[in-house]
Amino acid sequence: MSTSISAFIRMLALICYYGCFRYFPSIVGVKLRRLAARHIFQSCGDRINIAQGVRFGRGGRISIGTNSGIGEDSYIVCIEDVIIGRDVMMGPEVMILTGGHDYTNPSLRLIDQKITSAPVIIGNDVWIGARAIILPGVCVGDRSIIGAGSVVTKDVPAGFIVAGNPAKSIKSLPSSL
Repeated sequence: MSTSISAFIRMLALICYYGCFRYFPSIVGVKLRRLAARHIFQSCGDRINIAQGVRFGRGGRISIGTNSGIGEDSYIVCIEDVIIGRDVMMGPEVMILTGGHDYTNPSLRLIDQKITSAPVIIGNDVWIGARAIILPGVCVGDRSIIGAGSVVTKDVPAGFIVAGNPAKSIKSLPSSL
């Protein structure tokens, strides 16, 4: 498919998503959001679930693996890549941020500081609780849990439960299924 046709289809999918698909409830809404995501996201696995009200800007830097879901009213700011693995569960109102503002130059007002950004990577078999916030540059290891309301500022090792603000390790998960 030519680049201009592909760009047109992507733009049409974004218009449909934000114009109405984002608001549709039930199974029909899930199917329409999945269809739109296949044309918007960088890559999309099978059986994904984009819940009602999810926002992701233009979404072109998002990759989501098979059998993963983004919870209701979640928000992904994808200035950089956001890679979501397979079998990831996200609760409602999760925020994933890949950008922020620098503050280290004392000779500049905060508003004049540069924008900083870093990708976010979420491994496979991860559960992210409601209203968790994942900040730029964070890597969440496979088979981990992020507690509801947590603010994740540092990498989460594989197989651990983290919670709090800032998120701290609570305990490790059993290693065999």
